[in-house]
Amino acid sequence: MSPFRAIGLTILTAVAVFLLATTTMNTPFWWAVLVSLPPAAAVLLTAIFVGGFDQDWTPEPDLPAASVCLHASQLTDRLGQAATDPYRFTSRVQPRLRRLALSSLRRVPDTADIADLHDPRARERLGADLHELLTASGARLPKPDEFAAMVRRLEEL
Repeated sequence: MSPFRAIGLTILTAVAVFLLATTTMNTPFWWAVLVSLPPAAAVLLTAIFVGGFDQDWTPEPDLPAASVCLHASQLTDRLGQAATDPYRFTSRVQPRLRRLALSSLRRVPDTADIADLHDPRARERLGADLHELLTASGARLPKPDEFAAMVRRLEEL
């Protein structure tokens, strides 16, 4: 709640309590002022700190976007680690890329019955360099631009 609205609500509450105390209970002026201060202070504190009087009409964030950001940051970390440690590439990144390539190949009618990436049709569809990256046990992460081109080719299958 904005400070002006909070102050306005506080003054309105203080005046209402003051008028109630003076008219219905015939309270002296200074006693009515004293009686109206605690409710006014409570309204002011509530209005400033709680902020529950304002409606929040903004839509909730989409859940997949948060998930995508999380996966992208994890992938960035894995690729960063894999660039310096070949074991991390062969143990973390390569198996995921292999599963992605295999599922992409299985979606294509010509290669729907492929059991694994050692099939000659897989090598033909993927290309020699991408096939080598996915199947070689001692494969290393290529340069970023080469790797991006390979992943783009994999996505286009």
